[in-house]
Amino acid sequence: MVDGKVHTGDTHTDFQLLVQKTQVDGTNVVVDLSAFTTKQIIFVDPDGSETTVTATVVNGTGADGLLRYINNSGGLVINSIGLWSYRAKISGGVAGTFQSNNSTFEVIG
Repeated sequence: MVDGKVHTGDTHTDFQLLVQKTQVDGTNVVVDLSAFTTKQIIFVDPDGSETTVTATVVNGTGADGLLRYINNSGGLVINSIGLWSYRAKISGGVAGTFQSNNSTFEVIG
């Protein structure tokens, strides 16, 4: 998970998201990621440009709802200073398609 600030050009940063859904009564419950065939994280730079990368589950089948992307394959280039956001997008099977709320992190020079 991102802890603190990210620098431009950083690699091997571990971005993690806990995917939850809000019930009718307002409580949040973890989404079991094993029901979804496609797991992605969408990053949005300060200018609004989106980069979509393939994500993986953190533990086992993903029943704990933890999704991650480690920035080491060149799929995401962190080259803009400012406030970035990222969100999960999961889809496939009978489960449908869902996107999480945004989380943010700051990129400094």
